[in-house]
Amino acid sequence: MQINLDHIEVPKEELQKVISSSMVSVRKEYHKKKVRRIARWCSAAAAAIAVAAVVCISNPTLAAELPLIGHIFERVQDDQQYPGDYSSKADRLAGTTISESQGVTVTLSEIVCTDQSMNVSVMIESEEAFPERALQMSQTFGKDYGTRLFFTAEHQVDFMDHTAGADEYGDLEVQGEFEDDHTFIGAFRINFEVYPFAEYEVPDSFNWEMKVSGISYFAEEGGTREALADGGEWIFSNEIQKSEPETKTVPVNQYEPNGNGISEIVMTPYEVTINYVYDESQVQPGYESFDSIHSVMLDGSGKLIDDKVGMFPTEGYDLSKITVYSLDVSNASEAEWEEMWKKLYDDSFAAQLPGWLEERSAAKMEIDLAE
Repeated sequence: MQINLDHIEVPKEELQKVISSSMVSVRKEYHKKKVRRIARWCSAAAAAIAVAAVVCISNPTLAAELPLIGHIFERVQDDQQYPGDYSSKADRLAGTTISESQGVTVTLSEIVCTDQSMNVSVMIESEEAFPERALQMSQTFGKDYGTRLFFTAEHQVDFMDHTAGADEYGDLEVQGEFEDDHTFIGAFRINFEVYPFAEYEVPDSFNWEMKVSGISYFAEEGGTREALADGGEWIFSNEIQKSEPETKTVPVNQYEPNGNGISEIVMTPYEVTINYVYDESQVQPGYESFDSIHSVMLDGSGKLIDDKVGMFPTEGYDLSKITVYSLDVSNASEAEWEEMWKKLYDDSFAAQLPGWLEERSAAKMEIDLAE
């Protein structure tokens, strides 16, 4: 078999050891002729490359892992709930980043931490092969729903006065892909915009501790989960430095007829955060009820924005402007609600949706984000 050495990942540590050992021999032969000394060094370097090649070929696990740690975001950043370029902005985590329990090793790799969130890349390795059902589900539904594992975890950060457990914050979704039957790579997001983290200001640096007690996966499309490892203990402790990617804040201060309004919109390379407010003085006659208005948001191209409680990903939307339509639903019948939902989420109606909203909305906000 012909081996192209130009395309072999050479482990730097093994290479350095071989070269260092060879240099000792070179120094011992210092008194010999220069030509012989150079020849010996060249032979050692050639041997080092050959040894490295053999190591990679004979140990495929080592060869596979070498490019992963420190480069996981490159592989999984497009699979995230808030996709974007994490790899060029990420820092390597420093501290306790590797923990093993019940034959499963979890390695935390890179981090991007902002005021809005903390995104961490991770590798999960199992001594036993992952269940066939987990691998099958990732192939069947991974394209549409993303391949996800779940950490049952609790978090402690030194700017918060209590521990956030899974019962309060929920399980962490690790979104990524299976490398093979024993290895999963992905990333998870800790959202600082929701309770309990939203009650605190994120400092420039802080200590974060995480204890994982269980790892699970979707066992079927409907959402039933099964344990990969339960009752274990994977413990991590890291000093976090907050980075600030390009952030744009656009003041809005506009209101809908029922008094609901938007004070500002904050955009990062990953997420858009809409800061909602309520002002009773802005309520118009006939719209006293909180649920008298249903808001529909379109991007600059007229595409429906899937707003998740004031947040949605930057990627996939034309953010030159946002238009918020206020639909009067104070007296809407069940049939009218059904018609509205069908219009909003029927792909075949997407091109007509802006015109339909223009005809039926009680009011609208037009927010220019391009400036």
